Amino acid sequence: MQTLLIILFNAVLTSTILCLAERLNHNIPLGIKRSFCFRCQHQLSWYDLIPVISAILLHGHCRHCQFKFGMHYAHIELLGAIIGWSLFSDITVWITAVLLFFLSCEDIYSHTIHIGVLYPWLIYLFMTSHFNQFEDKITVFCLVIPVCLCLVYRHKLGFGDIPILLCFILINDSLIFAYTLLIATILGLTGLLFVNQARLPFVPYLLAGWLIANLGEKAITYFVK
Repeated sequence: MQTLLIILFNAVLTSTILCLAERLNHNIPLGIKRSFCFRCQHQLSWYDLIPVISAILLHGHCRHCQFKFGMHYAHIELLGAIIGWSLFSDITVWITAVLLFFLSCEDIYSHTIHIGVLYPWLIYLFMTSHFNQFEDKITVFCLVIPVCLCLVYRHKLGFGDIPILLCFILINDSLIFAYTLLIATILGLTGLLFVNQARLPFVPYLLAGWLIANLGEKAITYFVK
């Protein structure tokens, strides 16, 4: 029962973050009214807002104007529910994933992010960091951040990516951080092959690389034990 509640909670949270990011992208005030169709402006009923299920039942269309919003919402909500449940045992990693998911949605929509939402969390991570590993984290910081600043100066990396990398440094050990960068880079380069764009939103790739590295570590630890 507890597992089911955690999965449902993460599905609802994923759906809410998607809605929040989409409203910000369309410059719609967050508190103006309940969820509505962006095409016909019709206010959605509560049963049209059930994560995953409503999109499947409506085949990815608005109930009123039949505008196709796509099944990708259901896929993302389902994936968010499963990943959120798998990370829920480590609340620090889970909160970081939630914040980065919101920033990823923003980056996909507009190539800009409200990086300020991450600053209070960065302060918390710094204050609660394990100081017995602090020397290793400082070493990684001194190696990575100057390179990132150089890439930002040459417009190869967004400045908002740096606080995200700092989160990874503070949360994980150097090996997981290295895997995160490697996987994110491979995914980003692969994305360039299939997307005809000069610029790609890199935050989603950072999040994907970080999730794969962390979930991979959890899976290996589980099967080894």
